[in-house]
Amino acid sequence: MLPDPDGSLTTPPGSPGRVLALIAAGAARTRSDVARLTGLARSTVSLRVEALITHGLLEEIEDGGSTGG
Repeated sequence: MLPDPDGSLTTPPGSPGRVLALIAAGAARTRSDVARLTGLARSTVSLRVEALITHGLLEEIEDGGSTGG
């Protein structure tokens, strides 16, 4: 289990609260980051992120230009 930003271990690793904490702490900037840090499947990360957006706790933004091909 990863520690919360304050060092406590109160939030389960795959919970929406953990996802939000990772993003708020700057540890995760993308859904891929969240999947890597939590061990969740990308589909599960998408569900968690969409729930946070729906509840007004998270806002998705475009990150700029393409980095590929």
